[in-house]
Order: sequence, then structure tokens, then C-alpha cells
Amino acid sequence: MTVEIDKDGTEIHRVEIDDVRHMLIAPSRDIFSKRPYVYMGQSVVERLLEYFHKQKGLRKRKHKLILLMPPDKITPNLSKEIEEALDRFTATRIKDNLNEMAAIRRRGILQIPYALIFLGISVGFAILLGSASITSIPPVVANVLSEGLFIVGWVAMWGPLDTLLFARFPLAARNHALQALERMTIEIEPREDT
Repeated sequence: MTVEIDKDGTEIHRVEIDDVRHMLIAPSRDIFSKRPYVYMGQSVVERLLEYFHKQKGLRKRKHKLILLMPPDKITPNLSKEIEEALDRFTATRIKDNLNEMAAIRRRGILQIPYALIFLGISVGFAILLGSASITSIPPVVANVLSEGLFIVGWVAMWGPLDTLLFARFPLAARNHALQALERMTIEIEPREDT
């Protein structure tokens, strides 16, 4: 797979492909192949998504995929059929990611009340121990337990807050990569086998 940028700023990806099924189905890994998607054991789409996931400014760029195929494997309207298949694939994956993001949000919202209760109990005991009202515990031990309970209470809040605030970011980034793939135009050119 090679990447170049034309004079209009369109990013052009050229991929040699023998079988159109390798767009979505990973070929058998072949370490002697010169094609990255083959020696990595990935489908072309997986390889493209991996590339897009690492790029910035995907929404501003145009992308074109040029498939170099054996002439006998090229049929009329093949590029249109591939674009339609990729559109179905990307729409389904985007929908799945949106559903997962909603589930993460629900999970975070459901965890917050329990974490707040645990935080309140931990802080309450920490204040009680720190106030030296319990005289049977040595002051040093009471101070260590008090500080430890403060930490435990706030650490208990970390999981729900992380889930609620940050867990959706990787899925959103994947959706940006999928949207770039969805907007990509596809052309098929015959390749000369040597």
C-alpha cells in the first residue's frame, strides 16, 4: 500500500489486491509478501482504518483508494459494488460504536451514586478518625487510617468518572476513521503482473 497526495490535496492510497474479498477478509499471513496487509495478516479495510486512526484532520482531507487488480478479476461496476459494501460495513460499525458509547455512558451514570455513597462513608470515617474523638486508637495510627480512607474514597470515584468522562474517546476516534473510509472514493485499475 502506497500513499501519495495529488495536486488537489487528495490522499491517494494504492493497493495491489488479487481477490476483492481481501477488502474485508484478511488473507493468510505471508511473511514473504511485499504487500503490508498480507504480511500483517489484515484485510485492506483493517489496514486503512489503522492508518486513519493515527492521522489528524481526517474530516478536512479527501481520500481515494485505487485498487490494482488482475484484469481478469475486474468486472463492470465493481468499484461501485465495493463502495456500497464498504458503506454498509462502515454504517454498521459506526452504529455499533454509538451503541457501545451509549452503554458506557449508562454504566458510568449507574456507577456514580454507589461511588458517591462509598466516598461519603470513607470521608465520614476519615473525619471521625482524624478528629481524635476515638481515644483508644493511637494518634499516629488514627492519622494514617484517616488519610488512607480519604484516598480510598477518591480512588473509588475514579472508575465511574473515568468511564463517564473518558471511555468514549477511543470509540469516537474509531468513528472518525470509519467516516473517512466511508467518504473515500474507490477506483479500480488493471495491474500488469510481472
